[in-house]
Amino acid sequence: MIHVYDATWRDKVATFLLRQSAFASLNGQTPEAFRDENLTDFEAEGTVSLVFEEGDVIAVADLLKEHPVDGSLWLGLFVVDERFHGTGVAQRLYEQLEQEYMRPFQTVFRLGVLPHNERAHHFWERQGYVYEKDSVTARGDQVHVMKKLVE
Repeated sequence: MIHVYDATWRDKVATFLLRQSAFASLNGQTPEAFRDENLTDFEAEGTVSLVFEEGDVIAVADLLKEHPVDGSLWLGLFVVDERFHGTGVAQRLYEQLEQEYMRPFQTVFRLGVLPHNERAHHFWERQGYVYEKDSVTARGDQVHVMKKLVE
């Protein structure tokens, strides 16, 4: 089930984020810094933060429904519990996210992938995303911007 994040989810999401040490490492962060940055982002205005729950938090996502420059929907974060990597769970959760929270609002989706995150590149290509350009995040990270057009 997908829930819109609010303060009642804070402790469970914090615990979830701390467990994602591989993702934190890819971002060049400690698990604590990764947790703190993403909790701050989830509690900020302007995005829709989502919690995927199946008895426990198994994934989180953060969406910007309309980017102020390009007008597309940006998937700023999609993290599936590392225990489920390679099981098809991420595929299922992304499909649900796209159908329920992305397609009703936009037909152009973008996201940024760290250049050295090969696993993420392959995952997003399987979802229909293609490389668009290189960019730099607000944090100063180099990313490959990937884009998907839907009808």
